Amino acid sequence: MNQLSSYATAFTQYKRITEQYSDQTVLDSIKQLVPDKVLKLIRDNQSLKPLLYWFKNDFMKWMPKELQCTRCNNRPMWVQVIEGDSTTLRKTEIHVCDICGSKQIFPRYDRILRIAETRIGRCTEWSILFGAILNSLSIQTKIVHDYLDHCWNESLIDKKWVHVDSTLDFPISLNHPYYYEQNWGKKYVYVLAFSSDTLEDVTTNYTQHWDLVQKRRGKEDKVGEFKKIYFRT
Repeated sequence: MNQLSSYATAFTQYKRITEQYSDQTVLDSIKQLVPDKVLKLIRDNQSLKPLLYWFKNDFMKWMPKELQCTRCNNRPMWVQVIEGDSTTLRKTEIHVCDICGSKQIFPRYDRILRIAETRIGRCTEWSILFGAILNSLSIQTKIVHDYLDHCWNESLIDKKWVHVDSTLDFPISLNHPYYYEQNWGKKYVYVLAFSSDTLEDVTTNYTQHWDLVQKRRGKEDKVGEFKKIYFRT
């Protein structure tokens, strides 16, 4: 029951996030972030490559999981995680050096416009914001979570749902769904895709070893229960 409760918490966050993908005010603001030259390249080339390159290399900054103190010869800092208590913050990380006491605070937002302001995060923040950008360009996009340690997007392109990962370099970032299993050694149980009104089990899109996934799931497939929880949130 505790495991389902943790899923319910995550589902509430994903519903709150993806509902913003239907907020035209949010999408209009987000679209203005994309430079005109990038929009022109997308139109001219009919490709997401310019957008992926701009977002990864020019716009967003990656926040490492383990920070090092710049005052103390890059000594590792310890981290305290405080769960969010509002509809804006998912959690806050406080990184502290136990030698000099310096701190670095990393608020982890689920409001798209706040992430756009800070322009920093890990795969969750990147996929939240990049999904919003794609939706602002009328490319229907969801958030995908592997429930191991990674998030990315799926976009409806040429009437097919396509893997899109703004944290990776092109061309791996586009339509390389087996990359994680082949190169990161992923052993999936559930890979779920979220929109404001749907939760889908998309695991088969990302594995070439479905028989092993089924063995990990065991006799009780939880997808039906997940959907009930999601639609109750």
